[in-house]
This record gives sequence, structure tokens and C-alpha cells, in this order.
Amino acid sequence: MNRNKIACNCKNISYGKIEDAIFNGATTYEEVQEQLKFGTGCGGCREFIRYLIDDILEERGMKQK
Repeated sequence: MNRNKIACNCKNISYGKIEDAIFNGATTYEEVQEQLKFGTGCGGCREFIRYLIDDILEERGMKQK
């Protein structure tokens, strides 16, 4: 995964920032969103980021709560 790739253009949120939020204890879309505030501009990234979070958690042997 390219940690520098942007997942949310409006808030300039990279894949790496999402991964870091999960590494720091966030285990749900809502927890990651609360920390990073993505999806509050145009909202176009929400569904994609939901899948991205699922993929990152799955790689770590976890599931969203």
C-alpha cells in the first residue's frame, strides 16, 4: 500500500494517516473518521475509505466492531 496516496482529497487524508489511526487503536470507520475528519467535504471518499479500513483491519487479522 502506498502510504502517501490520498484517500480524501478535500481533507488531504492519505492511506498512511488512515493506517496510523488504526495502528493507534481505532477499529471502526466511525473511530477513524472521528480522528481524521475525512468525508466532511464532498463526501465522495466515504465508501472507498470504509473498504480501505476493512482491508487494513483484515491484513491485521481484525474486523470492524
